[in-house]
Amino acid sequence: MSFKKFLIIGTTLVAVGGGAAYLYAQGFWGVVDTPAASAKVIPDEAVMVGFISTNPKPWMQLQQFGTPELQTLVNQSLENLQAETFKDSQISYEEDLKPWLGNVMVAVLPTPSPEAVDDSNLLTVITIKNKFSLLRFANQLKTEEKLGKTEEIDYNGLTIVETIDEGQTFYSVVLRQHLVISEELKPVQLAIDSYKGEPSLASEGNIAKLFSQDMELLNPVAKFYIPDYTTFVQEMVANNPGVAPLPPATLEQLQAFKSVKMGVGIDDVGIRLKTIANVEPSDIQVEFQPNPGQIISQFPASTMMLLTGNGIRQGWETMSQSAQTDPQLQQGLNSLRSAANSINLDVDQDIFGWMDGEFAIGVIPSTEGILAPIGFGGVIVFQTSDRATAQATLTQLNTLAQQNTIQVSPTTVQGQSVTEWTIPGQGTWLGYGWLDQNSLFIAIGEPMVETMLVNPEPSLDQSDSFIRLTEALPESNSGYFYLDMDKTMTVVNDFIENTTPDTPEPAPDTQTALAILNSVQGIGGTVTQDNPSTHIFEMIVTFEPKTEN
Repeated sequence: MSFKKFLIIGTTLVAVGGGAAYLYAQGFWGVVDTPAASAKVIPDEAVMVGFISTNPKPWMQLQQFGTPELQTLVNQSLENLQAETFKDSQISYEEDLKPWLGNVMVAVLPTPSPEAVDDSNLLTVITIKNKFSLLRFANQLKTEEKLGKTEEIDYNGLTIVETIDEGQTFYSVVLRQHLVISEELKPVQLAIDSYKGEPSLASEGNIAKLFSQDMELLNPVAKFYIPDYTTFVQEMVANNPGVAPLPPATLEQLQAFKSVKMGVGIDDVGIRLKTIANVEPSDIQVEFQPNPGQIISQFPASTMMLLTGNGIRQGWETMSQSAQTDPQLQQGLNSLRSAANSINLDVDQDIFGWMDGEFAIGVIPSTEGILAPIGFGGVIVFQTSDRATAQATLTQLNTLAQQNTIQVSPTTVQGQSVTEWTIPGQGTWLGYGWLDQNSLFIAIGEPMVETMLVNPEPSLDQSDSFIRLTEALPESNSGYFYLDMDKTMTVVNDFIENTTPDTPEPAPDTQTALAILNSVQGIGGTVTQDNPSTHIFEMIVTFEPKTEN
Protein backbone atom coordinates (compact mmCIF):
# COMPACT_ATOMS: atom_id res chain seq x y z
CA MET A 1 0.00 0.00 0.00
CA SER A 2 1.48 3.36 -1.03
CA PHE A 3 1.72 6.30 1.35
CA LYS A 4 -0.55 8.29 -0.90
CA LYS A 5 -3.27 5.64 -0.54
CA PHE A 6 -3.02 6.00 3.23
CA LEU A 7 -3.81 9.68 2.82
CA ILE A 8 -6.73 9.01 0.51
CA ILE A 9 -8.15 6.46 2.95
CA GLY A 10 -7.81 8.86 5.86
CA THR A 11 -9.43 11.67 3.92
CA THR A 12 -12.29 9.42 2.78
CA LEU A 13 -12.90 8.38 6.37
CA VAL A 14 -13.10 11.99 7.55
CA ALA A 15 -15.46 12.88 4.70
CA VAL A 16 -17.77 9.92 5.31
CA GLY A 17 -17.69 10.51 9.06
CA GLY A 18 -19.13 14.01 8.80
CA GLY A 19 -16.09 16.27 9.00
CA ALA A 20 -15.51 18.41 12.08
CA ALA A 21 -18.51 17.06 13.98
CA TYR A 22 -17.20 13.53 13.63
CA LEU A 23 -13.71 14.48 14.78
CA TYR A 24 -15.09 16.37 17.76
CA ALA A 25 -17.23 13.42 18.80
CA GLN A 26 -14.22 11.13 18.61
CA GLY A 27 -12.17 13.44 20.86
CA PHE A 28 -9.08 15.41 19.98
CA TRP A 29 -7.50 16.61 23.22
CA GLY A 30 -4.46 15.16 25.01
CA VAL A 31 -2.86 13.23 22.16
CA VAL A 32 -0.25 10.73 23.40
CA ASP A 33 2.04 9.53 20.61
CA THR A 34 3.94 6.59 22.11
CA PRO A 35 4.16 2.83 21.43
CA ALA A 36 2.20 2.17 24.63
CA ALA A 37 -0.64 4.44 23.46
CA SER A 38 -0.87 2.82 20.02
CA ALA A 39 -0.72 -0.65 21.59
CA LYS A 40 -4.09 0.00 23.25
CA VAL A 41 -5.87 -0.60 19.93
CA ILE A 42 -3.77 -3.59 18.84
CA PRO A 43 -5.26 -6.98 19.76
CA ASP A 44 -3.23 -9.10 22.14
CA GLU A 45 -2.81 -11.89 19.57
CA ALA A 46 -0.46 -9.74 17.44
CA VAL A 47 2.80 -11.62 16.88
CA MET A 48 4.95 -8.57 16.07
CA VAL A 49 4.61 -4.80 15.92
CA GLY A 50 6.87 -2.13 14.49
CA PHE A 51 6.82 1.52 15.61
CA ILE A 52 8.26 4.11 13.23
CA SER A 53 8.86 7.69 14.37
CA THR A 54 7.75 10.50 12.07
CA ASN A 55 9.34 13.10 14.34
CA PRO A 56 11.92 14.84 12.13
CA LYS A 57 14.21 15.76 15.04
CA PRO A 58 15.85 12.31 15.56
CA TRP A 59 16.08 11.70 11.81
CA MET A 60 17.87 15.03 11.37
CA GLN A 61 20.70 13.69 13.53
CA LEU A 62 21.84 11.80 10.41
CA GLN A 63 22.84 15.13 8.90
CA GLN A 64 25.90 15.28 11.17
CA PHE A 65 27.42 12.28 9.38
CA GLY A 66 28.58 11.35 5.93
CA THR A 67 30.81 12.21 3.04
CA PRO A 68 29.60 14.76 0.47
CA GLU A 69 28.68 11.86 -1.81
CA LEU A 70 26.45 10.30 0.85
CA GLN A 71 24.83 13.63 1.76
CA THR A 72 24.02 14.22 -1.91
CA LEU A 73 22.64 10.68 -2.18
CA VAL A 74 20.40 11.07 0.89
CA ASN A 75 19.04 14.44 -0.22
CA GLN A 76 18.39 13.18 -3.75
CA SER A 77 16.65 10.05 -2.41
CA LEU A 78 14.34 12.13 -0.23
CA GLU A 79 13.48 14.41 -3.14
CA ASN A 80 12.79 11.43 -5.39
CA LEU A 81 10.63 9.78 -2.70
CA GLN A 82 8.47 12.88 -2.29
CA ALA A 83 8.23 13.42 -6.03
CA GLU A 84 7.12 9.83 -6.63
CA THR A 85 4.74 9.69 -3.65
CA PHE A 86 2.97 12.94 -4.55
CA LYS A 87 3.29 12.73 -8.31
CA ASP A 88 0.67 14.83 -10.14
CA SER A 89 -0.34 16.39 -6.83
CA GLN A 90 0.11 19.65 -4.95
CA ILE A 91 0.70 17.90 -1.60
CA SER A 92 3.56 19.20 0.54
CA TYR A 93 4.83 17.18 3.48
CA GLU A 94 5.83 20.25 5.52
CA GLU A 95 2.57 22.15 5.00
CA ASP A 96 -0.04 19.40 4.55
CA LEU A 97 1.15 16.32 6.45
CA LYS A 98 3.52 17.33 9.21
CA PRO A 99 0.84 19.23 11.22
CA TRP A 100 -1.30 16.10 11.77
CA LEU A 101 0.68 12.97 10.84
CA GLY A 102 1.96 11.21 13.96
CA ASN A 103 4.00 8.09 14.53
CA VAL A 104 3.11 4.86 12.72
CA MET A 105 2.73 1.39 14.21
CA VAL A 106 2.31 -1.73 12.06
CA ALA A 107 1.14 -4.99 13.66
CA VAL A 108 1.40 -8.50 12.24
CA LEU A 109 -1.60 -10.61 13.25
CA PRO A 110 -1.81 -14.41 13.07
CA THR A 111 -2.90 -15.87 9.75
CA PRO A 112 -6.55 -16.96 10.11
CA SER A 113 -5.92 -20.40 8.58
CA PRO A 114 -3.27 -22.30 6.58
CA GLU A 115 -5.37 -21.66 3.46
CA ALA A 116 -5.23 -17.88 4.02
CA VAL A 117 -1.47 -17.35 3.96
CA ASP A 118 -1.80 -14.99 0.99
CA ASP A 119 -4.26 -12.72 2.83
CA SER A 120 -2.89 -9.56 4.40
CA ASN A 121 -2.67 -9.85 8.19
CA LEU A 122 -1.22 -6.37 8.73
CA LEU A 123 -2.87 -3.71 10.86
CA THR A 124 -1.58 -0.14 10.55
CA VAL A 125 -2.17 2.38 13.33
CA ILE A 126 -1.37 6.05 12.64
CA THR A 127 -1.51 8.63 15.41
CA ILE A 128 -3.46 11.76 14.47
CA LYS A 129 -1.63 14.61 16.19
CA ASN A 130 -4.15 17.28 15.19
CA LYS A 131 -7.55 16.33 13.80
CA PHE A 132 -8.39 19.84 12.65
CA SER A 133 -5.23 19.86 10.54
CA LEU A 134 -6.30 16.51 9.14
CA LEU A 135 -9.74 17.88 8.33
CA ARG A 136 -8.24 20.90 6.59
CA PHE A 137 -5.98 18.64 4.56
CA ALA A 138 -8.90 16.33 3.77
CA ASN A 139 -10.92 19.16 2.34
CA GLN A 140 -7.94 20.21 0.22
CA LEU A 141 -7.27 16.68 -0.98
CA LYS A 142 -10.90 16.08 -1.96
CA THR A 143 -10.63 18.89 -4.49
CA GLU A 144 -7.45 17.42 -6.01
CA GLU A 145 -7.81 13.65 -5.88
CA LYS A 146 -10.32 11.18 -7.21
CA LEU A 147 -11.35 9.38 -4.05
CA GLY A 148 -12.22 5.71 -4.10
CA LYS A 149 -15.69 4.18 -3.78
CA THR A 150 -16.78 3.83 -0.16
CA GLU A 151 -19.27 1.90 1.94
CA GLU A 152 -20.02 2.08 5.65
CA ILE A 153 -19.96 -1.01 7.88
CA ASP A 154 -21.40 -0.77 11.41
CA TYR A 155 -19.45 -2.76 13.99
CA ASN A 156 -19.65 -2.64 17.77
CA GLY A 157 -21.08 0.88 17.77
CA LEU A 158 -18.52 2.33 15.35
CA THR A 159 -18.42 2.86 11.60
CA ILE A 160 -15.78 1.08 9.52
CA VAL A 161 -15.26 2.57 6.08
CA GLU A 162 -14.61 0.18 3.20
CA THR A 163 -12.68 1.97 0.44
CA ILE A 164 -12.13 0.51 -3.02
CA ASP A 165 -9.34 2.37 -4.81
CA GLU A 166 -7.70 1.27 -8.06
CA GLY A 167 -8.89 -2.31 -7.59
CA GLN A 168 -7.68 -2.57 -3.97
CA THR A 169 -9.93 -2.73 -0.93
CA PHE A 170 -9.07 -1.18 2.42
CA TYR A 171 -10.88 -0.97 5.73
CA SER A 172 -10.38 1.91 8.14
CA VAL A 173 -11.73 3.49 11.31
CA VAL A 174 -10.79 6.37 13.59
CA LEU A 175 -10.42 5.29 17.23
CA ARG A 176 -10.13 8.60 19.06
CA GLN A 177 -6.55 9.67 18.23
CA HIS A 178 -5.68 6.79 15.92
CA LEU A 179 -6.41 6.09 12.27
CA VAL A 180 -6.55 2.29 11.89
CA ILE A 181 -6.19 0.68 8.44
CA SER A 182 -5.99 -2.84 7.03
CA GLU A 183 -6.56 -4.61 3.72
CA GLU A 184 -8.81 -7.09 5.56
CA LEU A 185 -11.93 -6.40 7.62
CA LYS A 186 -11.12 -8.75 10.53
CA PRO A 187 -8.00 -6.92 11.81
CA VAL A 188 -9.94 -3.63 12.00
CA GLN A 189 -12.77 -5.35 13.88
CA LEU A 190 -10.27 -6.78 16.35
CA ALA A 191 -8.77 -3.31 16.83
CA ILE A 192 -12.23 -1.96 17.67
CA ASP A 193 -12.74 -4.80 20.15
CA SER A 194 -9.48 -3.90 21.89
CA TYR A 195 -10.45 -0.23 21.90
CA LYS A 196 -13.77 -1.18 23.51
CA GLY A 197 -12.13 -3.19 26.29
CA GLU A 198 -11.09 -6.58 24.92
CA PRO A 199 -7.46 -7.58 25.67
CA SER A 200 -4.86 -5.51 23.85
CA LEU A 201 -1.07 -5.55 23.85
CA ALA A 202 -1.17 -2.65 26.32
CA SER A 203 -3.38 -4.50 28.81
CA GLU A 204 -1.63 -7.85 29.06
CA GLY A 205 0.68 -7.78 32.09
CA ASN A 206 4.25 -8.65 31.11
CA ILE A 207 3.55 -7.87 27.46
CA ALA A 208 2.52 -4.33 28.37
CA LYS A 209 5.93 -3.84 29.99
CA LEU A 210 7.53 -4.23 26.57
CA PHE A 211 5.99 -0.93 25.51
CA SER A 212 6.42 0.99 28.75
CA GLN A 213 10.04 0.14 29.59
CA ASP A 214 12.71 2.48 28.25
CA MET A 215 15.23 0.92 25.85
CA GLU A 216 17.77 3.64 26.74
CA LEU A 217 18.22 4.72 23.14
CA LEU A 218 19.09 8.30 22.26
CA ASN A 219 16.92 9.70 19.44
CA PRO A 220 14.97 6.49 18.70
CA VAL A 221 13.57 6.29 15.16
CA ALA A 222 12.17 2.74 15.10
CA LYS A 223 11.18 0.07 17.58
CA PHE A 224 10.02 -3.50 17.06
CA TYR A 225 8.25 -5.73 19.58
CA ILE A 226 7.73 -9.50 19.56
CA PRO A 227 5.45 -10.35 22.53
CA ASP A 228 5.74 -14.13 22.16
CA TYR A 229 8.90 -15.21 20.34
CA THR A 230 7.88 -18.85 19.87
CA THR A 231 4.52 -17.90 18.34
CA PHE A 232 6.26 -15.39 16.09
CA VAL A 233 8.69 -17.98 14.71
CA GLN A 234 5.90 -20.50 14.17
CA GLU A 235 3.86 -17.87 12.32
CA MET A 236 6.78 -16.95 10.07
CA VAL A 237 7.36 -20.61 9.22
CA ALA A 238 3.66 -21.19 8.55
CA ASN A 239 3.57 -18.22 6.16
CA ASN A 240 6.46 -19.60 4.10
CA PRO A 241 5.31 -22.88 2.53
CA GLY A 242 8.84 -23.65 1.31
CA VAL A 243 10.19 -23.77 4.87
CA ALA A 244 10.05 -27.13 6.64
CA PRO A 245 8.08 -27.28 9.92
CA LEU A 246 10.20 -26.83 13.03
CA PRO A 247 11.11 -30.09 14.79
CA PRO A 248 9.72 -30.51 18.34
CA ALA A 249 13.19 -30.18 19.88
CA THR A 250 13.70 -26.79 18.25
CA LEU A 251 10.31 -25.57 19.44
CA GLU A 252 11.23 -26.69 22.94
CA GLN A 253 14.46 -24.68 22.80
CA LEU A 254 12.57 -21.60 21.58
CA GLN A 255 10.48 -21.70 24.75
CA ALA A 256 13.46 -20.20 26.57
CA PHE A 257 12.84 -16.89 24.76
CA LYS A 258 9.73 -15.17 26.07
CA SER A 259 9.66 -11.81 24.33
CA VAL A 260 12.00 -9.67 22.24
CA LYS A 261 12.15 -5.97 21.54
CA MET A 262 14.47 -4.12 19.17
CA GLY A 263 15.23 -0.45 18.69
CA VAL A 264 17.18 1.83 16.37
CA GLY A 265 18.50 5.18 17.55
CA ILE A 266 20.85 7.88 16.27
CA ASP A 267 23.40 9.22 18.74
CA ASP A 268 26.60 11.25 18.62
CA VAL A 269 28.74 8.55 17.02
CA GLY A 270 26.31 6.88 14.65
CA ILE A 271 23.35 4.52 14.42
CA ARG A 272 22.77 2.22 17.40
CA LEU A 273 20.78 -1.02 17.23
CA LYS A 274 19.67 -2.71 20.42
CA THR A 275 17.87 -6.02 20.96
CA ILE A 276 16.58 -7.04 24.39
CA ALA A 277 15.43 -10.63 24.90
CA ASN A 278 13.49 -11.68 27.97
CA VAL A 279 14.33 -15.31 28.69
CA GLU A 280 13.53 -18.05 31.18
CA PRO A 281 16.84 -18.41 33.10
CA SER A 282 16.24 -22.07 33.94
CA ASP A 283 16.02 -22.88 30.21
CA ILE A 284 19.36 -21.25 29.29
CA GLN A 285 22.08 -23.84 29.65
CA VAL A 286 25.04 -21.57 28.85
CA GLU A 287 25.97 -19.34 31.77
CA PHE A 288 26.92 -15.75 30.96
CA GLN A 289 30.60 -15.12 31.65
CA PRO A 290 32.06 -11.64 31.05
CA ASN A 291 34.95 -11.87 28.60
CA PRO A 292 38.26 -10.63 30.06
CA GLY A 293 39.30 -9.13 26.71
CA GLN A 294 43.02 -9.78 27.32
CA ILE A 295 43.40 -11.52 23.97
CA ILE A 296 42.72 -8.28 22.05
CA SER A 297 46.17 -6.89 22.92
CA GLN A 298 47.77 -9.74 20.93
CA PHE A 299 46.46 -8.28 17.67
CA PRO A 300 48.02 -5.30 15.86
CA ALA A 301 46.23 -1.97 15.39
CA SER A 302 46.06 -2.72 11.64
CA THR A 303 43.48 -5.48 12.27
CA MET A 304 40.39 -4.68 10.22
CA MET A 305 38.01 -7.28 11.68
CA LEU A 306 37.90 -9.12 15.01
CA LEU A 307 35.49 -11.49 16.72
CA THR A 308 36.19 -12.44 20.33
CA GLY A 309 34.54 -14.70 22.89
CA ASN A 310 35.21 -17.47 25.37
CA GLY A 311 34.10 -20.93 26.42
CA ILE A 312 34.08 -22.86 23.12
CA ARG A 313 34.29 -26.11 25.08
CA GLN A 314 31.31 -25.13 27.22
CA GLY A 315 29.30 -24.28 24.11
CA TRP A 316 30.17 -27.62 22.52
CA GLU A 317 29.14 -29.51 25.66
CA THR A 318 25.83 -27.65 25.74
CA MET A 319 25.21 -28.44 22.07
CA SER A 320 26.00 -32.10 22.65
CA GLN A 321 23.53 -32.19 25.53
CA SER A 322 20.81 -30.53 23.45
CA ALA A 323 21.40 -33.08 20.67
CA GLN A 324 20.11 -35.84 22.95
CA THR A 325 16.58 -34.55 22.36
CA ASP A 326 17.11 -33.24 18.81
CA PRO A 327 17.58 -36.06 16.25
CA GLN A 328 18.52 -33.65 13.44
CA LEU A 329 21.24 -31.99 15.53
CA GLN A 330 22.42 -35.38 16.78
CA GLN A 331 22.81 -36.58 13.21
CA GLY A 332 24.97 -33.57 12.38
CA LEU A 333 27.20 -34.05 15.43
CA ASN A 334 27.56 -37.76 14.71
CA SER A 335 28.72 -36.95 11.17
CA LEU A 336 31.32 -34.56 12.58
CA ARG A 337 32.53 -37.16 15.08
CA SER A 338 32.79 -39.80 12.36
CA ALA A 339 34.86 -37.46 10.17
CA ALA A 340 37.22 -36.77 13.07
CA ASN A 341 37.49 -40.45 13.96
CA SER A 342 38.58 -41.20 10.41
CA ILE A 343 41.77 -39.22 11.12
CA ASN A 344 42.15 -40.63 14.64
CA LEU A 345 40.84 -37.56 16.47
CA ASP A 346 38.21 -37.37 19.19
CA VAL A 347 36.10 -34.25 18.64
CA ASP A 348 35.11 -33.92 22.30
CA GLN A 349 38.64 -34.26 23.70
CA ASP A 350 41.17 -33.56 20.95
CA ILE A 351 39.43 -30.62 19.27
CA PHE A 352 37.00 -28.85 21.58
CA GLY A 353 38.17 -30.25 24.89
CA TRP A 354 41.14 -27.89 25.28
CA MET A 355 39.38 -24.72 24.00
CA ASP A 356 38.40 -23.53 27.46
CA GLY A 357 39.67 -19.93 27.46
CA GLU A 358 39.25 -16.80 25.35
CA PHE A 359 39.37 -16.99 21.58
CA ALA A 360 39.62 -14.43 18.78
CA ILE A 361 39.29 -14.55 15.00
CA GLY A 362 40.99 -11.66 13.22
CA VAL A 363 41.40 -10.40 9.66
CA ILE A 364 44.53 -8.33 8.96
CA PRO A 365 45.48 -6.49 5.73
CA SER A 366 48.54 -7.79 3.86
CA THR A 367 49.92 -7.34 0.36
CA GLU A 368 52.78 -9.85 0.63
CA GLY A 369 53.37 -13.45 -0.33
CA ILE A 370 50.45 -15.77 -0.92
CA LEU A 371 48.05 -13.10 0.39
CA ALA A 372 48.96 -10.43 -2.18
CA PRO A 373 46.10 -11.19 -4.64
CA ILE A 374 43.35 -10.82 -2.00
CA GLY A 375 44.97 -8.21 0.28
CA PHE A 376 44.34 -9.78 3.69
CA GLY A 377 44.92 -12.82 5.85
CA GLY A 378 43.28 -14.50 8.84
CA VAL A 379 44.43 -15.37 12.35
CA ILE A 380 42.81 -17.42 15.12
CA VAL A 381 44.07 -17.26 18.71
CA PHE A 382 42.99 -19.74 21.40
CA GLN A 383 43.79 -19.49 25.08
CA THR A 384 43.88 -22.87 26.81
CA SER A 385 44.68 -24.40 30.17
CA ASP A 386 45.60 -27.70 28.48
CA ARG A 387 48.55 -26.97 26.20
CA ALA A 388 49.62 -30.62 26.08
CA THR A 389 46.35 -31.80 24.48
CA ALA A 390 46.38 -28.90 22.03
CA GLN A 391 49.94 -29.70 20.99
CA ALA A 392 49.13 -33.38 20.57
CA THR A 393 46.23 -32.51 18.26
CA LEU A 394 48.46 -30.23 16.18
CA THR A 395 51.03 -33.02 15.86
CA GLN A 396 48.32 -35.36 14.58
CA LEU A 397 47.23 -32.74 12.03
CA ASN A 398 50.85 -32.29 10.91
CA THR A 399 51.03 -36.00 10.11
CA LEU A 400 47.80 -35.82 8.15
CA ALA A 401 49.07 -32.80 6.17
CA GLN A 402 52.32 -34.58 5.26
CA GLN A 403 50.31 -37.53 3.96
CA ASN A 404 48.61 -35.09 1.57
CA THR A 405 51.78 -33.63 -0.05
CA ILE A 406 51.97 -30.62 2.29
CA GLN A 407 55.41 -29.80 3.63
CA VAL A 408 55.44 -29.34 7.41
CA SER A 409 58.49 -27.40 8.58
CA PRO A 410 59.47 -26.34 12.10
CA THR A 411 61.23 -22.98 11.84
CA THR A 412 62.04 -19.82 13.77
CA VAL A 413 60.39 -16.45 13.14
CA GLN A 414 61.28 -13.38 15.17
CA GLY A 415 63.25 -15.66 17.47
CA GLN A 416 60.26 -17.87 18.27
CA SER A 417 59.51 -21.45 17.24
CA VAL A 418 56.68 -21.93 14.76
CA THR A 419 55.47 -24.65 12.41
CA GLU A 420 54.64 -23.80 8.79
CA TRP A 421 52.63 -25.70 6.21
CA THR A 422 53.90 -25.13 2.67
CA ILE A 423 52.45 -26.15 -0.68
CA PRO A 424 55.26 -26.70 -3.22
CA GLY A 425 55.32 -23.90 -5.75
CA GLN A 426 52.85 -21.75 -3.81
CA GLY A 427 54.58 -20.92 -0.56
CA THR A 428 53.56 -21.06 3.08
CA TRP A 429 49.80 -20.89 3.48
CA LEU A 430 49.46 -21.74 7.19
CA GLY A 431 51.57 -21.41 10.30
CA TYR A 432 51.07 -21.79 14.03
CA GLY A 433 52.92 -21.21 17.24
CA TRP A 434 52.57 -20.09 20.85
CA LEU A 435 52.40 -16.41 21.74
CA ASP A 436 52.82 -17.31 25.42
CA GLN A 437 52.39 -20.38 27.60
CA ASN A 438 48.61 -20.50 27.08
CA SER A 439 47.95 -18.70 23.76
CA LEU A 440 48.05 -20.65 20.50
CA PHE A 441 47.80 -18.78 17.21
CA ILE A 442 47.02 -20.23 13.79
CA ALA A 443 47.68 -17.88 10.87
CA ILE A 444 46.72 -18.09 7.20
CA GLY A 445 49.62 -16.96 5.04
CA GLU A 446 53.30 -16.47 5.85
CA PRO A 447 53.03 -12.68 6.36
CA MET A 448 50.44 -13.28 9.10
CA VAL A 449 52.84 -15.54 11.01
CA GLU A 450 55.41 -12.77 11.26
CA THR A 451 52.76 -10.14 12.00
CA MET A 452 51.55 -12.07 15.05
CA LEU A 453 55.05 -12.72 16.38
CA VAL A 454 56.14 -9.08 16.23
CA ASN A 455 55.17 -7.35 19.46
CA PRO A 456 52.33 -5.09 18.18
CA GLU A 457 52.94 -1.39 18.77
CA PRO A 458 50.33 -0.13 19.09
CA SER A 459 48.08 -3.09 19.71
CA LEU A 460 44.48 -3.17 18.58
CA ASP A 461 43.06 -2.22 21.98
CA GLN A 462 45.15 0.98 21.81
CA SER A 463 43.92 2.07 18.37
CA ASP A 464 41.58 5.06 18.11
CA SER A 465 39.02 3.26 15.92
CA PHE A 466 38.72 0.29 18.29
CA ILE A 467 38.49 2.52 21.36
CA ARG A 468 35.82 4.72 19.74
CA LEU A 469 33.65 1.73 18.96
CA THR A 470 34.06 -0.23 22.17
CA GLU A 471 33.63 2.79 24.43
CA ALA A 472 30.14 3.11 22.95
CA LEU A 473 29.29 -0.49 23.99
CA PRO A 474 28.72 -2.15 27.40
CA GLU A 475 32.02 -2.90 29.15
CA SER A 476 30.84 -6.17 30.72
CA ASN A 477 30.15 -8.45 27.77
CA SER A 478 30.70 -11.90 26.29
CA GLY A 479 33.03 -10.60 23.56
CA TYR A 480 33.19 -8.12 20.68
CA PHE A 481 32.49 -8.04 16.99
CA TYR A 482 34.63 -5.28 15.47
CA LEU A 483 34.92 -4.10 11.88
CA ASP A 484 37.10 -1.17 10.82
CA MET A 485 35.30 -0.09 7.67
CA ASP A 486 38.00 2.40 6.64
CA LYS A 487 40.61 -0.38 6.43
CA THR A 488 38.12 -2.80 4.91
CA MET A 489 37.09 -0.42 2.13
CA THR A 490 40.75 0.29 1.35
CA VAL A 491 41.25 -3.43 0.75
CA VAL A 492 37.98 -3.71 -1.23
CA ASN A 493 38.73 -0.69 -3.42
CA ASP A 494 42.29 -1.89 -4.11
CA PHE A 495 41.00 -5.35 -5.00
CA ILE A 496 38.42 -3.90 -7.42
CA GLU A 497 41.00 -1.62 -9.02
CA ASN A 498 43.60 -4.37 -9.40
CA THR A 499 41.24 -7.03 -10.74
CA THR A 500 39.08 -4.87 -13.02
CA PRO A 501 41.15 -1.75 -13.85
CA ASP A 502 39.26 -1.02 -17.09
CA THR A 503 35.75 -1.46 -15.71
CA PRO A 504 33.40 1.37 -16.78
CA GLU A 505 31.71 3.60 -14.23
CA PRO A 506 29.70 1.48 -11.74
CA ALA A 507 25.95 1.16 -12.05
CA PRO A 508 23.82 3.54 -9.91
CA ASP A 509 23.02 0.83 -7.35
CA THR A 510 26.73 0.04 -6.98
CA GLN A 511 27.55 3.73 -6.60
CA THR A 512 24.90 4.00 -3.88
CA ALA A 513 26.32 1.04 -1.99
CA LEU A 514 29.89 2.34 -2.24
CA ALA A 515 28.81 5.83 -1.09
CA ILE A 516 27.22 4.34 2.02
CA LEU A 517 30.11 1.99 2.78
CA ASN A 518 32.72 4.70 2.32
CA SER A 519 30.88 6.87 4.85
CA VAL A 520 30.93 4.17 7.54
CA GLN A 521 33.92 4.28 9.91
CA GLY A 522 33.27 1.08 11.78
CA ILE A 523 30.79 -1.47 13.13
CA GLY A 524 30.90 -2.91 16.63
CA GLY A 525 28.66 -5.29 18.51
CA THR A 526 28.47 -7.25 21.73
CA VAL A 527 26.19 -9.35 23.94
CA THR A 528 25.66 -8.72 27.64
CA GLN A 529 23.19 -9.29 30.48
CA ASP A 530 21.38 -6.95 32.83
CA ASN A 531 20.28 -9.97 34.86
CA PRO A 532 19.82 -13.73 34.23
CA SER A 533 16.45 -13.13 32.54
CA THR A 534 17.50 -10.21 30.31
CA HIS A 535 19.96 -10.72 27.44
CA ILE A 536 21.01 -7.69 25.40
CA PHE A 537 22.63 -7.49 21.96
CA GLU A 538 23.91 -4.05 21.06
CA MET A 539 25.51 -2.85 17.83
CA ILE A 540 26.84 0.56 16.82
CA VAL A 541 27.57 1.78 13.30
CA THR A 542 29.88 4.80 13.38
CA PHE A 543 30.06 7.26 10.49
CA GLU A 544 32.53 9.75 9.15
CA PRO A 545 31.75 13.25 10.46
CA LYS A 546 29.99 15.39 7.88
CA THR A 547 32.36 17.06 5.44
CA GLU A 548 31.64 19.72 2.88
CA ASN A 549 32.30 19.51 -0.86
